[in-house]
Amino acid sequence: MKKVIIALLVLGAFGTSVFAGEWKKEGSVLLGMGIPSGDVGKEVDSGLALGLEYDGYKINDNWSIGGAFLYTSSPKKTVSGTDFTVSAWGLSPYAKYSKEVDMGGKKWNVYGLAGIGFYGASVKVDYPAPLTAYSTDVSDTEVGFNFGGGAMYPLNDKMQLGLDLRYHAIYSDLSYFIPSVKFSYMF
Repeated sequence: MKKVIIALLVLGAFGTSVFAGEWKKEGSVLLGMGIPSGDVGKEVDSGLALGLEYDGYKINDNWSIGGAFLYTSSPKKTVSGTDFTVSAWGLSPYAKYSKEVDMGGKKWNVYGLAGIGFYGASVKVDYPAPLTAYSTDVSDTEVGFNFGGGAMYPLNDKMQLGLDLRYHAIYSDLSYFIPSVKFSYMF
């Protein structure tokens, strides 16, 4: 409960400082690799990561507020005859600082971000059948945090393509590092 109250206070603090801004209206799709770390990362392989992002409120020329939804799942792995799969999702609002940088005569949008989010993880275990075969699912939801950054190259005045790197800390024994390709569209 304490984590939920802290998350609401932080979101409330962000909300009090945005009245001077404007709506940015930028949607993004992320495709990458979810690389688990922590104790679970020692047993689980990397898997596909998919994300949707809305960078919605521009506070000033550099600061904006947005949110992202992320899903990642590891491939099935067998340990001592037992099959298991781990998947995780996250809903994470964030604050982002971005700046245009001249790289080789081209203008790139370079950014860093950080936020608090709600994360869920699920483990599906299939036990072998010496006597009785069965499956079980275990899941949990926690408050976690994320931080990262990236660089975007403008394709035209509405679209950008770039690289995004984020670290999502979910539990003490499960976190994800997610490098991804990001496509953004401003509407």
